[in-house]
Amino acid sequence: MPPDAAAAAPLHGDPQLTVGIVGAGRLGGALLRACADAGVPVSLRARASTGWTVESVPDVLIDAGAPSGFPEVAAYCLQHGVPLLECVSHLRERHSALLDEVAAEVPVLEAVNLSFGSYLQRRLAGLVAGVHHFTVPHVDVLDRHPARKASRVSATAERLAAAWTDGGGHPEAELGLRRGGPEVGEHSITWTWGADEALTVHHQVTSLRAVARTALALARRLPRHPPGLIAVDDFFHTFSTTSLDDRSTSEAL
Repeated sequence: MPPDAAAAAPLHGDPQLTVGIVGAGRLGGALLRACADAGVPVSLRARASTGWTVESVPDVLIDAGAPSGFPEVAAYCLQHGVPLLECVSHLRERHSALLDEVAAEVPVLEAVNLSFGSYLQRRLAGLVAGVHHFTVPHVDVLDRHPARKASRVSATAERLAAAWTDGGGHPEAELGLRRGGPEVGEHSITWTWGADEALTVHHQVTSLRAVARTALALARRLPRHPPGLIAVDDFFHTFSTTSLDDRSTSEAL
């Protein structure tokens, strides 16, 4: 169980975002570097090897740990009323009820994939689903990651396939995975019409730096939301369809 911590002292002038980071993997490390680059204080660290280190209650807790650690994350957010940016894949399979319990008390943003390009790829899959063709396509979703990645289809690939079917596309996509190759993550969805035509929408991430910067941008906005479960696509959609003038005004509030 994480230790108690005194409430953060009030700040004078404009409040500065403070974050807590759970997890010491690649994403956790990228988040730490992004915070250092942006001058965002990290007031809480939680790692499996060293446990929880809390200087003060953060404004937002970013969970980049493992599903097994979520009960501690949930307990901390519930005890201190801290909004949660949840980045752990396949969490609902083990902790669906607990995730809903936390969301009943604080805003919880489910962000299994923080890449804006991945969001656009899902939107394109839904767009294709709404366009009828003379020939029913064969649909494939491919998930490729380095060999160290778990040998199961990624949550991102599952969501990409779901974007196709949720948009009315049929038949369901066939999911494939490949483990090996360079230190990048790649996802593609391909529609094949007969033997003569195919369309592929491909997305790859070559570094977690951009992903970590996106996480901080989302974390800044999360405390403004009421309790509830928020899908990252809803966040991206609102932000991407807001004019720059309106966006600047809302960020100043």
